[in-house]
Amino acid sequence: MSLWLSLAWHSAWSRRFALALVAVSVSVSVLILLGVQQLREDARRSFSNALSGVDLIVGPRGSATELMLYSVFQIGRPSRNMGFNSFLDISRMPQVRWAVPIQLGDSYKGHPVLGTTPTLFAEFKSQGKGLQWAQGGAFGNPMDNPQAMNEVVLGAEVARRFGHQVGDSLVLTHGAGGGPEDTDHDDHPLTIVGILAATGAPIDRSVLVPLEGFESMHQGWGMGISPKSLKSAAAALPQTSEAKELQPISVTAVWVGLHNRADVFSVRRKIESFNREPLMAVLPGVALDELWQVVKVVENSLVLIGALVVVSAMLSVAAVLLVAMSGRRKELAVLRAMGAAPVALLGFVLLESVLVCLLGIVAGFAACQMLMWSAQDALRTGFGIMVQPGWPSTDSLLALAALLGVSVLASLLPAWRAYRLSLMDGLHPPAV
Repeated sequence: MSLWLSLAWHSAWSRRFALALVAVSVSVSVLILLGVQQLREDARRSFSNALSGVDLIVGPRGSATELMLYSVFQIGRPSRNMGFNSFLDISRMPQVRWAVPIQLGDSYKGHPVLGTTPTLFAEFKSQGKGLQWAQGGAFGNPMDNPQAMNEVVLGAEVARRFGHQVGDSLVLTHGAGGGPEDTDHDDHPLTIVGILAATGAPIDRSVLVPLEGFESMHQGWGMGISPKSLKSAAAALPQTSEAKELQPISVTAVWVGLHNRADVFSVRRKIESFNREPLMAVLPGVALDELWQVVKVVENSLVLIGALVVVSAMLSVAAVLLVAMSGRRKELAVLRAMGAAPVALLGFVLLESVLVCLLGIVAGFAACQMLMWSAQDALRTGFGIMVQPGWPSTDSLLALAALLGVSVLASLLPAWRAYRLSLMDGLHPPAV
Protein backbone atom coordinates (compact mmCIF):
# COMPACT_ATOMS: atom_id res chain seq x y z
CA MET A 1 0.00 0.00 0.00
CA SER A 2 2.83 2.37 0.84
CA LEU A 3 4.33 1.74 -2.60
CA TRP A 4 1.11 2.75 -4.34
CA LEU A 5 0.83 5.83 -2.11
CA SER A 6 4.37 6.84 -3.06
CA LEU A 7 3.63 6.27 -6.76
CA ALA A 8 0.39 8.25 -6.50
CA TRP A 9 2.20 11.12 -4.77
CA HIS A 10 5.03 11.29 -7.30
CA SER A 11 2.62 10.99 -10.23
CA ALA A 12 0.49 13.81 -8.82
CA TRP A 13 3.59 15.93 -8.13
CA SER A 14 4.66 15.62 -11.77
CA ARG A 15 1.32 17.21 -12.71
CA ARG A 16 1.15 19.50 -9.68
CA PHE A 17 0.06 22.67 -11.48
CA ALA A 18 -2.97 21.11 -13.15
CA LEU A 19 -3.92 19.17 -10.03
CA ALA A 20 -3.45 22.30 -7.89
CA LEU A 21 -6.22 23.96 -9.89
CA VAL A 22 -8.38 20.88 -9.31
CA ALA A 23 -7.70 21.07 -5.54
CA VAL A 24 -8.51 24.81 -5.54
CA SER A 25 -11.79 24.09 -7.31
CA VAL A 26 -12.68 21.50 -4.68
CA SER A 27 -11.64 23.79 -1.81
CA VAL A 28 -13.77 26.65 -3.13
CA SER A 29 -16.79 24.37 -3.35
CA VAL A 30 -16.12 23.15 0.21
CA LEU A 31 -15.76 26.76 1.37
CA ILE A 32 -19.15 27.63 -0.11
CA LEU A 33 -20.86 24.52 1.24
CA LEU A 34 -19.46 24.80 4.78
CA GLY A 35 -19.85 28.59 4.78
CA VAL A 36 -23.54 28.33 3.91
CA GLN A 37 -24.01 25.53 6.44
CA GLN A 38 -22.30 27.39 9.28
CA LEU A 39 -23.92 30.73 8.50
CA ARG A 40 -27.30 28.99 8.43
CA GLU A 41 -26.75 27.47 11.86
CA ASP A 42 -25.19 30.61 13.37
CA ALA A 43 -27.88 32.86 11.88
CA ARG A 44 -30.62 30.74 13.41
CA ARG A 45 -28.89 30.71 16.80
CA SER A 46 -28.24 34.46 16.62
CA PHE A 47 -31.83 35.14 15.62
CA SER A 48 -33.05 33.15 18.63
CA ASN A 49 -30.69 35.11 20.92
CA ALA A 50 -31.47 38.56 19.54
CA LEU A 51 -32.95 39.42 22.95
CA SER A 52 -30.78 37.27 25.18
CA GLY A 53 -31.21 39.57 28.17
CA VAL A 54 -35.04 39.61 28.09
CA ASP A 55 -36.97 36.79 29.77
CA LEU A 56 -40.51 37.83 28.80
CA ILE A 57 -42.19 40.24 26.42
CA VAL A 58 -45.62 41.35 27.58
CA GLY A 59 -48.31 42.89 25.39
CA PRO A 60 -52.03 42.81 24.61
CA ARG A 61 -53.39 39.32 24.08
CA GLY A 62 -53.21 38.21 20.46
CA SER A 63 -50.56 36.73 18.19
CA ALA A 64 -47.15 36.07 19.74
CA THR A 65 -45.49 36.47 16.33
CA GLU A 66 -47.06 39.89 15.78
CA LEU A 67 -46.00 41.00 19.27
CA MET A 68 -42.41 40.03 18.50
CA LEU A 69 -42.48 41.73 15.11
CA TYR A 70 -43.67 45.14 16.27
CA SER A 71 -42.09 45.26 19.75
CA VAL A 72 -38.64 43.89 18.83
CA PHE A 73 -38.20 44.41 15.09
CA GLN A 74 -40.56 47.41 14.77
CA ILE A 75 -42.33 45.75 11.83
CA GLY A 76 -46.06 46.36 11.57
CA ARG A 77 -48.31 48.14 14.03
CA PRO A 78 -50.03 46.95 17.21
CA SER A 79 -53.80 46.70 17.05
CA ARG A 80 -54.04 48.06 20.61
CA ASN A 81 -51.84 48.97 23.57
CA MET A 82 -51.68 47.70 27.14
CA GLY A 83 -52.40 49.88 30.14
CA PHE A 84 -49.56 51.64 31.92
CA ASN A 85 -50.95 50.46 35.27
CA SER A 86 -50.40 46.88 34.13
CA PHE A 87 -46.74 47.77 33.55
CA LEU A 88 -46.55 49.10 37.11
CA ASP A 89 -48.12 45.89 38.45
CA ILE A 90 -45.57 43.80 36.55
CA SER A 91 -42.63 45.86 37.77
CA ARG A 92 -43.78 45.37 41.41
CA MET A 93 -43.86 41.57 41.15
CA PRO A 94 -41.22 40.07 43.52
CA GLN A 95 -39.80 37.77 40.82
CA VAL A 96 -39.21 40.68 38.43
CA ARG A 97 -35.74 42.23 38.55
CA TRP A 98 -36.44 44.90 35.95
CA ALA A 99 -39.21 45.89 33.57
CA VAL A 100 -38.88 48.32 30.67
CA PRO A 101 -41.88 49.86 28.86
CA ILE A 102 -41.75 50.24 25.08
CA GLN A 103 -43.77 52.98 23.39
CA LEU A 104 -43.98 53.06 19.60
CA GLY A 105 -45.70 55.33 17.11
CA ASP A 106 -43.32 58.01 15.88
CA SER A 107 -40.45 57.87 13.39
CA TYR A 108 -37.36 59.71 12.26
CA LYS A 109 -36.78 59.68 8.49
CA GLY A 110 -38.18 56.18 8.25
CA HIS A 111 -36.59 54.81 11.42
CA PRO A 112 -38.80 53.83 14.39
CA VAL A 113 -38.80 55.82 17.62
CA LEU A 114 -38.86 53.93 20.93
CA GLY A 115 -40.08 55.64 24.06
CA THR A 116 -38.48 53.87 27.02
CA THR A 117 -36.53 54.34 30.28
CA PRO A 118 -32.78 54.48 31.02
CA THR A 119 -33.03 50.94 32.45
CA LEU A 120 -33.03 49.61 28.88
CA PHE A 121 -29.41 50.63 28.32
CA ALA A 122 -28.23 48.80 31.44
CA GLU A 123 -30.22 45.59 30.97
CA PHE A 124 -30.64 45.01 27.23
CA LYS A 125 -28.42 42.28 25.75
CA SER A 126 -28.03 40.89 22.26
CA GLN A 127 -26.05 37.69 21.66
CA GLY A 128 -25.22 37.75 25.37
CA LYS A 129 -23.48 41.13 25.14
CA GLY A 130 -24.69 44.38 26.65
CA LEU A 131 -24.92 47.70 24.86
CA GLN A 132 -21.75 49.70 24.25
CA TRP A 133 -21.39 53.38 23.44
CA ALA A 134 -19.75 54.78 20.34
CA GLN A 135 -20.28 58.33 21.61
CA GLY A 136 -21.82 59.90 24.69
CA GLY A 137 -24.14 57.95 26.98
CA ALA A 138 -27.74 57.28 27.96
CA PHE A 139 -30.35 59.97 28.41
CA GLY A 140 -31.14 60.90 31.99
CA ASN A 141 -34.18 60.25 34.14
CA PRO A 142 -36.69 63.06 33.59
CA MET A 143 -37.92 62.61 37.16
CA ASP A 144 -34.50 63.76 38.40
CA ASN A 145 -33.55 66.03 35.52
CA PRO A 146 -36.39 67.69 33.54
CA GLN A 147 -33.95 68.54 30.74
CA ALA A 148 -33.68 64.81 29.98
CA MET A 149 -37.09 64.99 28.27
CA ASN A 150 -35.33 66.74 25.38
CA GLU A 151 -32.57 64.13 25.02
CA VAL A 152 -32.35 61.34 22.47
CA VAL A 153 -30.09 58.35 21.81
CA LEU A 154 -29.45 57.02 18.30
CA GLY A 155 -28.77 53.48 17.12
CA ALA A 156 -25.55 52.93 15.20
CA GLU A 157 -27.20 52.60 11.78
CA VAL A 158 -29.26 55.79 12.20
CA ALA A 159 -26.20 57.82 13.21
CA ARG A 160 -24.10 56.41 10.36
CA ARG A 161 -26.78 56.93 7.73
CA PHE A 162 -27.41 60.59 8.54
CA GLY A 163 -23.96 61.51 9.86
CA HIS A 164 -25.17 62.58 13.29
CA GLN A 165 -22.88 63.33 16.22
CA VAL A 166 -23.45 63.93 19.91
CA GLY A 167 -24.79 67.46 20.38
CA ASP A 168 -26.74 67.56 17.11
CA SER A 169 -30.40 68.54 17.19
CA LEU A 170 -33.18 66.66 15.41
CA VAL A 171 -36.96 66.70 15.03
CA LEU A 172 -39.11 63.56 15.07
CA THR A 173 -42.13 62.85 12.90
CA HIS A 174 -45.54 61.97 14.28
CA GLY A 175 -46.43 58.47 13.08
CA ALA A 176 -44.67 56.89 10.13
CA GLY A 177 -44.79 60.09 8.08
CA GLY A 178 -46.40 60.56 4.71
CA GLY A 179 -49.67 61.71 6.30
CA PRO A 180 -51.13 65.21 6.64
CA GLU A 181 -48.89 68.24 6.60
CA ASP A 182 -47.34 69.60 9.80
CA THR A 183 -46.78 66.15 11.31
CA ASP A 184 -43.27 66.96 12.55
CA HIS A 185 -42.67 67.64 16.24
CA ASP A 186 -40.75 70.80 15.30
CA ASP A 187 -42.00 72.46 18.46
CA HIS A 188 -40.12 69.83 20.47
CA PRO A 189 -36.53 69.54 19.10
CA LEU A 190 -34.31 66.93 20.74
CA THR A 191 -30.57 66.91 21.44
CA ILE A 192 -28.46 63.81 20.78
CA VAL A 193 -26.68 62.75 23.97
CA GLY A 194 -25.52 59.27 22.97
CA ILE A 195 -24.86 57.01 19.98
CA LEU A 196 -24.86 53.25 20.49
CA ALA A 197 -22.14 51.00 19.10
CA ALA A 198 -23.27 48.59 16.40
CA THR A 199 -24.78 45.34 17.69
CA GLY A 200 -26.48 43.88 14.62
CA ALA A 201 -29.78 43.88 16.56
CA PRO A 202 -32.88 45.90 15.54
CA ILE A 203 -31.93 48.53 18.12
CA ASP A 204 -29.26 49.74 15.65
CA ARG A 205 -32.07 51.08 13.44
CA SER A 206 -33.95 52.78 16.30
CA VAL A 207 -34.17 56.22 17.87
CA LEU A 208 -34.65 56.09 21.65
CA VAL A 209 -36.27 58.83 23.72
CA PRO A 210 -37.41 59.04 27.35
CA LEU A 211 -40.96 57.83 27.89
CA GLU A 212 -41.89 61.17 29.48
CA GLY A 213 -40.38 63.04 26.54
CA PHE A 214 -42.43 60.88 24.17
CA GLU A 215 -45.60 61.85 26.05
CA SER A 216 -44.58 65.51 26.17
CA MET A 217 -44.28 65.64 22.36
CA HIS A 218 -47.87 64.42 21.99
CA GLN A 219 -49.61 66.83 24.30
CA GLY A 220 -52.44 68.53 22.45
CA TRP A 221 -52.34 66.21 19.45
CA GLY A 222 -55.59 64.83 18.14
CA MET A 223 -56.30 62.42 15.27
CA GLY A 224 -52.66 62.63 14.20
CA ILE A 225 -52.80 66.42 13.69
CA SER A 226 -50.49 68.80 15.50
CA PRO A 227 -51.86 71.38 17.97
CA LYS A 228 -50.90 74.24 15.68
CA SER A 229 -53.13 72.78 12.94
CA LEU A 230 -55.94 71.34 15.08
CA LYS A 231 -58.67 73.93 15.49
CA SER A 232 -60.47 72.44 18.44
CA ALA A 233 -60.75 72.73 22.16
CA ALA A 234 -58.19 69.99 22.58
CA ALA A 235 -55.54 72.25 21.10
CA ALA A 236 -56.25 74.87 23.71
CA LEU A 237 -55.90 72.52 26.67
CA PRO A 238 -53.14 73.55 29.09
CA GLN A 239 -49.91 71.65 28.66
CA THR A 240 -47.42 70.63 31.31
CA SER A 241 -43.69 70.11 31.34
CA GLU A 242 -43.57 68.30 34.69
CA ALA A 243 -42.23 64.77 34.23
CA LYS A 244 -44.36 63.36 37.04
CA GLU A 245 -47.49 64.57 35.24
CA LEU A 246 -46.48 62.98 31.91
CA GLN A 247 -47.23 59.40 32.88
CA PRO A 248 -48.70 57.66 29.84
CA ILE A 249 -52.08 55.97 29.86
CA SER A 250 -50.83 53.02 27.82
CA VAL A 251 -47.66 51.51 26.37
CA THR A 252 -47.04 49.26 23.39
CA ALA A 253 -45.24 46.43 25.22
CA VAL A 254 -43.06 45.64 28.22
CA TRP A 255 -39.72 43.85 28.28
CA VAL A 256 -39.20 41.91 31.52
CA GLY A 257 -36.11 40.46 33.21
CA LEU A 258 -36.39 38.08 36.15
CA HIS A 259 -34.20 37.38 39.16
CA ASN A 260 -34.38 33.65 38.39
CA ARG A 261 -35.23 32.33 34.94
CA ALA A 262 -36.75 29.24 36.56
CA ASP A 263 -39.70 31.47 37.55
CA VAL A 264 -40.50 32.37 33.94
CA PHE A 265 -43.52 30.06 33.62
CA SER A 266 -45.07 31.02 36.97
CA VAL A 267 -44.63 34.73 36.20
CA ARG A 268 -46.10 34.16 32.75
CA ARG A 269 -49.20 32.49 34.20
CA LYS A 270 -49.64 35.27 36.74
CA ILE A 271 -49.39 38.00 34.11
CA GLU A 272 -51.83 36.27 31.78
CA SER A 273 -54.33 35.92 34.62
CA PHE A 274 -54.44 39.65 35.39
CA ASN A 275 -57.99 40.86 35.93
CA ARG A 276 -57.16 44.39 34.84
CA GLU A 277 -56.93 43.52 31.11
CA PRO A 278 -56.15 40.50 28.88
CA LEU A 279 -52.40 40.23 28.41
CA MET A 280 -49.97 37.66 27.09
CA ALA A 281 -46.36 37.03 28.08
CA VAL A 282 -44.12 35.61 25.36
CA LEU A 283 -40.78 33.84 25.77
CA PRO A 284 -38.56 35.59 23.17
CA GLY A 285 -36.49 32.52 22.32
CA VAL A 286 -39.54 30.34 21.66
CA ALA A 287 -41.31 33.02 19.64
CA LEU A 288 -38.21 33.75 17.59
CA ASP A 289 -37.78 30.05 16.82
CA GLU A 290 -41.35 29.99 15.51
CA LEU A 291 -40.73 33.15 13.53
CA TRP A 292 -37.62 31.58 11.97
CA GLN A 293 -39.79 28.90 10.39
CA VAL A 294 -41.22 31.63 8.14
CA VAL A 295 -37.84 32.08 6.44
CA LYS A 296 -36.90 28.39 6.49
CA VAL A 297 -37.52 28.11 2.75
CA VAL A 298 -34.72 30.65 2.18
CA GLU A 299 -32.47 28.65 4.50
CA ASN A 300 -33.16 25.44 2.56
CA SER A 301 -32.57 27.24 -0.74
CA LEU A 302 -29.09 28.31 0.40
CA VAL A 303 -28.21 24.74 1.33
CA LEU A 304 -29.46 23.55 -2.07
CA ILE A 305 -27.35 26.15 -3.86
CA GLY A 306 -24.27 25.04 -1.89
CA ALA A 307 -24.93 21.40 -2.82
CA LEU A 308 -25.28 22.30 -6.50
CA VAL A 309 -21.97 24.17 -6.38
CA VAL A 310 -20.31 21.05 -4.95
CA VAL A 311 -21.80 18.79 -7.64
CA SER A 312 -20.66 21.23 -10.33
CA ALA A 313 -17.13 21.32 -8.90
CA MET A 314 -16.93 17.53 -8.74
CA LEU A 315 -18.08 17.21 -12.33
CA SER A 316 -15.30 19.62 -13.28
CA VAL A 317 -12.81 17.50 -11.35
CA ALA A 318 -13.96 14.37 -13.19
CA ALA A 319 -13.70 16.17 -16.55
CA VAL A 320 -10.16 17.44 -15.89
CA LEU A 321 -8.91 14.05 -14.70
CA LEU A 322 -10.62 12.30 -17.59
CA VAL A 323 -8.99 14.56 -20.17
CA ALA A 324 -5.62 13.99 -18.49
CA MET A 325 -5.94 10.24 -19.02
CA SER A 326 -5.02 10.58 -22.70
CA GLY A 327 -1.64 11.96 -21.73
CA ARG A 328 -0.98 9.22 -19.20
CA ARG A 329 -1.32 6.19 -21.48
CA LYS A 330 2.44 5.66 -21.66
CA GLU A 331 2.69 5.89 -17.88
CA LEU A 332 -0.01 3.27 -17.48
CA ALA A 333 1.67 1.03 -20.07
CA VAL A 334 4.96 1.18 -18.13
CA LEU A 335 3.17 0.18 -14.94
CA ARG A 336 1.56 -2.73 -16.83
CA ALA A 337 5.01 -3.80 -18.03
CA MET A 338 6.21 -3.79 -14.43
CA GLY A 339 3.50 -6.33 -13.59
CA ALA A 340 0.64 -4.11 -12.38
CA ALA A 341 -2.77 -5.65 -12.96
CA PRO A 342 -5.50 -3.57 -14.62
CA VAL A 343 -7.47 -3.60 -11.35
CA ALA A 344 -4.39 -2.26 -9.54
CA LEU A 345 -4.17 0.59 -12.04
CA LEU A 346 -7.83 1.37 -11.44
CA GLY A 347 -7.12 1.60 -7.71
CA PHE A 348 -3.97 3.65 -8.37
CA VAL A 349 -5.79 6.35 -10.37
CA LEU A 350 -8.72 6.28 -7.94
CA LEU A 351 -6.35 6.75 -4.98
CA GLU A 352 -4.61 9.66 -6.68
CA SER A 353 -7.91 11.39 -7.48
CA VAL A 354 -9.28 10.88 -3.97
CA LEU A 355 -6.08 12.28 -2.43
CA VAL A 356 -6.40 15.44 -4.54
CA CYS A 357 -10.06 15.83 -3.54
CA LEU A 358 -9.24 15.17 0.12
CA LEU A 359 -6.55 17.84 0.01
CA GLY A 360 -9.09 20.26 -1.44
CA ILE A 361 -11.62 19.39 1.29
CA VAL A 362 -9.09 20.01 4.08
CA ALA A 363 -7.97 23.29 2.47
CA GLY A 364 -11.59 24.39 2.02
CA PHE A 365 -12.42 23.67 5.67
CA ALA A 366 -9.34 25.58 6.87
CA ALA A 367 -10.19 28.52 4.59
CA CYS A 368 -13.79 28.54 5.85
CA GLN A 369 -12.70 28.69 9.50
CA MET A 370 -10.13 31.41 8.84
CA LEU A 371 -12.70 33.47 6.95
CA MET A 372 -15.29 33.06 9.71
CA TRP A 373 -12.74 33.98 12.38
CA SER A 374 -11.58 37.10 10.55
CA ALA A 375 -15.11 38.28 9.71
CA GLN A 376 -16.86 37.47 12.99
CA ASP A 377 -16.92 41.09 14.23
CA ALA A 378 -18.20 42.40 10.90
CA LEU A 379 -20.89 39.70 10.77
CA ARG A 380 -22.03 40.47 14.33
CA THR A 381 -22.24 44.24 13.96
CA GLY A 382 -23.36 44.35 10.32
CA PHE A 383 -25.72 41.41 10.11
CA GLY A 384 -26.40 40.36 13.70
CA ILE A 385 -24.85 36.90 13.17
CA MET A 386 -22.67 35.60 15.98
CA VAL A 387 -20.40 33.06 14.28
CA GLN A 388 -18.56 30.40 16.28
CA PRO A 389 -15.46 29.15 14.42
CA GLY A 390 -14.27 25.70 15.45
CA TRP A 391 -14.82 22.06 14.70
CA PRO A 392 -17.70 21.42 12.32
CA SER A 393 -21.12 20.53 13.66
CA THR A 394 -22.80 17.18 13.07
CA ASP A 395 -24.57 18.51 9.99
CA SER A 396 -21.30 19.89 8.62
CA LEU A 397 -19.53 16.58 9.24
CA LEU A 398 -22.30 14.77 7.38
CA ALA A 399 -21.93 17.28 4.54
CA LEU A 400 -18.17 16.66 4.41
CA ALA A 401 -18.71 12.90 4.41
CA ALA A 402 -21.20 13.26 1.56
CA LEU A 403 -18.71 15.48 -0.27
CA LEU A 404 -15.97 12.85 0.11
CA GLY A 405 -18.39 10.24 -1.25
CA VAL A 406 -19.17 12.44 -4.24
CA SER A 407 -15.44 12.92 -4.83
CA VAL A 408 -14.97 9.14 -4.90
CA LEU A 409 -17.78 8.81 -7.41
CA ALA A 410 -16.28 11.60 -9.52
CA SER A 411 -12.93 9.81 -9.44
CA LEU A 412 -14.39 6.49 -10.58
CA LEU A 413 -14.84 7.69 -14.15
CA PRO A 414 -11.16 8.55 -14.83
CA ALA A 415 -10.13 5.42 -12.89
CA TRP A 416 -12.37 3.26 -15.06
CA ARG A 417 -10.92 5.00 -18.13
CA ALA A 418 -7.42 4.11 -16.92
CA TYR A 419 -8.51 0.49 -16.46
CA ARG A 420 -9.87 0.29 -20.00
CA LEU A 421 -6.79 1.93 -21.51
CA SER A 422 -4.47 -0.49 -19.71
CA LEU A 423 -6.38 -3.44 -21.20
CA MET A 424 -6.38 -2.02 -24.71
CA ASP A 425 -2.87 -0.63 -24.96
CA GLY A 426 -0.80 -3.24 -23.11
CA LEU A 427 2.81 -2.71 -24.09
CA HIS A 428 1.98 -0.89 -27.32
CA PRO A 429 0.60 2.53 -26.39
CA PRO A 430 -0.13 5.03 -29.12
CA ALA A 431 2.68 7.35 -30.18
CA VAL A 432 0.68 10.40 -29.25
